Amino acid sequence: MRVGRSTPPTGQVASTFAVSGEGDRLALEGVLDIHTLPEAQRSLRQALKQRKKGALDLANLSGLDTPGALFLCGLGDKGVAFTGVRAEHKALLDLVCGLELKPLPKPKSVPRWRQFIIGLGRGADEAWHDTGDVITFIGRAASAVGNVLIHPRSLRLPAISRQIEETGVNALPIIGLMAVMISIVIGYQGVAQLRPYGGEDFTINLVAVSMLREMGVLITAIMVAGRSGSAFAAEIGVMKARDEIDALNVMGMNPMALLVVPRVIGLVITLPLLTFFSDVMGLVGGAVISQVQLGVSPVQYVDRVHHALDASDLFVGLFKAPVFGFLIAVIGCMHGLRVRGSADSVGRETTRAVVKTIFVVIVLDALFSILFEKLGL
Repeated sequence: MRVGRSTPPTGQVASTFAVSGEGDRLALEGVLDIHTLPEAQRSLRQALKQRKKGALDLANLSGLDTPGALFLCGLGDKGVAFTGVRAEHKALLDLVCGLELKPLPKPKSVPRWRQFIIGLGRGADEAWHDTGDVITFIGRAASAVGNVLIHPRSLRLPAISRQIEETGVNALPIIGLMAVMISIVIGYQGVAQLRPYGGEDFTINLVAVSMLREMGVLITAIMVAGRSGSAFAAEIGVMKARDEIDALNVMGMNPMALLVVPRVIGLVITLPLLTFFSDVMGLVGGAVISQVQLGVSPVQYVDRVHHALDASDLFVGLFKAPVFGFLIAVIGCMHGLRVRGSADSVGRETTRAVVKTIFVVIVLDALFSILFEKLGL
């Protein structure tokens, strides 16, 4: 005799199952259900291993469920006969054994080249729709900002000042540190590359021009995109998940004017100021590397910077800053409003907002560089 005992959840009695008998006749006792089925499969397969045909007495089988009946039907298909079947068990066995059990069809394998083409098409379609969504939301945000500027009484100055503090004042330490480190790296590599040609003195020009024209605004925009753009998407996304946006609409308040406009105006004001601060800290980092690597005093460094820079260098960087700030705020708010009511959606849209803003900033910076080169600035 082989007895199987399952471990039931707390507070339930364990189901028991036993196989007894000799020769070609075996008897089942107890309960044959999903809990005792693994032990029953092992016991019966071992008992029937030496028999081509056999019989099972089910008279003492006190319990049977669908998985157990499905197992017995499989034995019946192999030539095992059943005796002493109770009426309630016979009804279940007739129902289960009468089913046409067919294996699930195997999914059609798609060639890898086709998967690659499908992925490209899907990505292109998503990019096309995302581009349309961004352009549409830019128009809506620009209209809302223009309406607020035309009617200054609707400006929410406390909300704007709060955004300036959070996106600007609180970001000064990390922006300053990044600017100093980037300028030191540029200066160190410039000295290393120009010294063999006797042109290491031009490292000062390299650091000053690159920081004011490109690196200052680019590093600042990327840091703000990761810091403030993600915050915009997460804050508005959580409000959307909690149905607070719908509540604002019910109360007759415009979410664009209440949530998007203060963030857009705040970041458009903040990013040029952060860019100017980043330029100053980049020049400080250049002074440090010039003192250490070239032996140039701070007074000499200031004089060299004065001759190396032009007003257009500062203008180019500051001109790009409000454009980047507007797009960072718009894309962050847009993805926040696209949240669909779950924590997973908040994280997904926040990630997309950061990736998209950084991509847009880098692409626009390249286009601005080409434009200013054509204009001779």
